[in-house]
Amino acid sequence: MASKITIICRNPGMRRAGIKHPASATYPATKFSKTELDAFRADPAFEVIDGEAPAATTMVALAAAKDEAKANADALEKAKGELKDSNASLEAARNELKEALADNDTLRTDLAARQTEIEGLKKQVADLEAANQAQKETAEKAAKTTPKK
Repeated sequence: MASKITIICRNPGMRRAGIKHPASATYPATKFSKTELDAFRADPAFEVIDGEAPAATTMVALAAAKDEAKANADALEKAKGELKDSNASLEAARNELKEALADNDTLRTDLAARQTEIEGLKKQVADLEAANQAQKETAEKAAKTTPKK
């Protein structure tokens, strides 16, 4: 085992094992327990190198972290644009729904008025049929009671 270890943090400022980690730091090999080192190795935000890492490795890690941050920022901007478009579509759909509901309410009101009108007309028809039937009966009685010449 090397006498030193280098820990590269892809998100500088993260806290692990009780300390805040810079982008890259070299520590004595005895600073962290085996369990802590295993946890660092398992965490994708950290890279553990036995020994001192050359400056180039640190710079590569930093450049990779910057590239990843830029890609994440670009993805976030794209997602914001898509969200804005989705919200606009949602608002348009809401307005269409409001109009459709208003039209539906108007049609229901018209339907109720027409049904009331139909019921009134049905009653008129029934009354006229009853009056017609009464007139027929009266005419038939009158025809039977009137003398024939």
